[in-house]
Amino acid sequence: MIFVCVFMAGYALASSMFGNLLPEMIGYYGIDLGKASSINIFNEIGNTGAMVFALLAVDRMDKRRLLTLTALCYGAALFLDGLMPAFLLLLVTRLAIGFTGGLLDNLCATYVSDLYGERRTRYISILHTLYAIGSLIGPKFAALTITLGGWALSYLSSGIAMLIVAVLFFVVIKALGAPALAVAPAESARQKIPYGEILHSANMRWLCAGNMLFSSLIYINVWLPTYLSSVDRSIYTVGFCSTVMTASYIGMILSRTILAALSEKISTAAYVRWSALLAAGLLAAMLIVQQPVFWLIGIFLFSLVSGANYTARFVLACQEFPAYSSTATALAGFFAALGNILLNAGLGALAGAGRYTLAFFLLVGLLAAAFFLYTFGYKDPQRR
Repeated sequence: MIFVCVFMAGYALASSMFGNLLPEMIGYYGIDLGKASSINIFNEIGNTGAMVFALLAVDRMDKRRLLTLTALCYGAALFLDGLMPAFLLLLVTRLAIGFTGGLLDNLCATYVSDLYGERRTRYISILHTLYAIGSLIGPKFAALTITLGGWALSYLSSGIAMLIVAVLFFVVIKALGAPALAVAPAESARQKIPYGEILHSANMRWLCAGNMLFSSLIYINVWLPTYLSSVDRSIYTVGFCSTVMTASYIGMILSRTILAALSEKISTAAYVRWSALLAAGLLAAMLIVQQPVFWLIGIFLFSLVSGANYTARFVLACQEFPAYSSTATALAGFFAALGNILLNAGLGALAGAGRYTLAFFLLVGLLAAAFFLYTFGYKDPQRR
């Protein structure tokens, strides 16, 4: 569990750096906002490939061994990303980062789900709290590396660190042995996965649709520093944007800690529903007021109410088909990645046309739509 948490925190750190490094990368490669959005699009294409792989293969494989290999490949991809001299080559490494990072995220959570069974909500929440801690460190780490050696240093150093941890994980498991699982793994590579039952599940269809809408939460976390810089770079400096993102991740840590503590007392589906509505209202208020202090306070509250949303949706997918957790979460994750691709392409085009604020207002609408989806479509398993 400790190494899995470190993998998750490292993945979070590397992912959360991107928002603060993006303005530097735009200047380094001499690209506009439209082309900059292709960096995230290629990342999400790789992530989509990871979800397809997880959907078809992971529940048939030894997740622990695959987790070790994936962590090694992810570290190598991060290291190579910091070495790319041309923008087109950077996009290639982004595909690799998207694939290995998406698979690492899936494996960490589903491996924990298999380890703890019915107690998965608490332990996946703890795991994702470590994700939030890594995300909290990421923006500050990015600001430090920009000062010390430029944006590339962030990926070079984080890649080396991930490689070291993956090797240590392999050595420790070899020495001490693997822990017992609460959920039995597949008996063989030919074990039949009930794709028909999963695809015909009404709740799984609602989860997939909801994941596309909730891609807006990821878009906000990635693009907020760039958006604020476009409003007024003299006010929304790199330091201020790092502070805003720090406030965001502190809210996320608290949100996921609360979900872990109250996992047996509150409905996970109800949390997803109401967090969507509250997040939509807070984002609309921040966009209307447009004041630095309000952004700082507002983004903290935004993350406090919605920071555990991803964890909750992951748990809901695991609960639908616990014996096939990777398959269920990969299917939902595939639609999340598809939503990310569509959002980055569409909203990136709006931003490039000078309508960045309109793009963020559209996110308010997506979050409101998610509230209605979980209110009138999705059926809470705890009430069936």
